[in-house]
Amino acid sequence: MRNTIFTLLILTLIGCQSKKEKDTNDIFLRHIELEGQSNFRDIGNHTTGNGKSLKSGMVYRSGTLSACSNSDVQILDSLGIKTVVNFLTEEERKVRGEDILPRGTKSVFLPISGENQEAEQILEARQTGNFAAVPIELNYNIHALLVDVGKEAYKGFFEVLADADSYPVVFHCSHGVHRTGTATALLMMALDVPWDTIASEYMLSNIYRKEESNARIKALNELAEHNPDVVDKAKNLENIKAFYQLNENYIKGTKEAVENEYGNIQNYLNSIGVDSLTIEKVKSNLLK
Repeated sequence: MRNTIFTLLILTLIGCQSKKEKDTNDIFLRHIELEGQSNFRDIGNHTTGNGKSLKSGMVYRSGTLSACSNSDVQILDSLGIKTVVNFLTEEERKVRGEDILPRGTKSVFLPISGENQEAEQILEARQTGNFAAVPIELNYNIHALLVDVGKEAYKGFFEVLADADSYPVVFHCSHGVHRTGTATALLMMALDVPWDTIASEYMLSNIYRKEESNARIKALNELAEHNPDVVDKAKNLENIKAFYQLNENYIKGTKEAVENEYGNIQNYLNSIGVDSLTIEKVKSNLLK
C-alpha cells in the first residue's frame, strides 16, 4: 500500500513538472526574444471554435523593428521571415528609423495615421506628462476607432495574408499594442478564434513589455510631478498606468465596434473590400 501511494505521488509530481515544462516551452516558443524589440511573438498554435488550430511559425506580431541588432537580424533570418507589414506612417518611420531586416525581406507599408484628436491628446501627454486628457476609457476608444481609421491598411493586411508566397509574415506598429493589437483581433475573429483567447493573447503584451512600460510610467510620472498644469497627481498617475498597463476591456473596443457597426466580422471585412475568397485563402494558409 505504501509503495502504491509513493508511486502515485511520483507520477503526480512528474505530471505537474511535465505540464509546467509544456507551459514554459509554449511561452518560450511564442515569445521570440530580440535585443531591439521586446514584444515580438508568434500568434500561432491557438485553437479555433471549430476545432482547427493556427499554424505556428507563420505569422508574428511585433513592435517596430528599427532597433534590431545584428543578432536580431540573424534570428529573423532563421525564422525565414519573407514579409514585414508596417503600420507606421512615413513621419513615424523618419523619427524611429526604418526596420532593420534580413536581406531580401519584403516590406509592405500600410500606414495607419494617428491624425485625430485622440492621437494628438496622447502625443501631448507623452511630451508633458499631463494625462488628464487621456482617461482610462480612451484606451477602449482607440481600439474601437481603429476599426474604421485603419480599414484601408487592414484590407491590405488581409490581402498579404491571402498570398501563400508571403509567409512567414511579421506585422507591426510602434509598440505592437494598438494598431497591431486591433489587426490581431480582426484576424483571429476572422479565423473563428474564441474571444477569450483573443483577449488573453492581447494581454501578453503586459508580460513582454513590462520592463519597458514600467520605465515609461516612472519617467512620465516624474515629468508630471514637475508640471504645474497637473492638478491631481494621483489621478494623473492612474491614467498613465492605465495607458501602459493593458486591460482586456481595451481590446473589446475592436470586437464591439465590429459587432455594433457591422453585425459581424464577415460583414466588416466585406465592407472594407475583403471578399469571401480572400478570407478563405487566409484560412487555407493559416489553419490546420
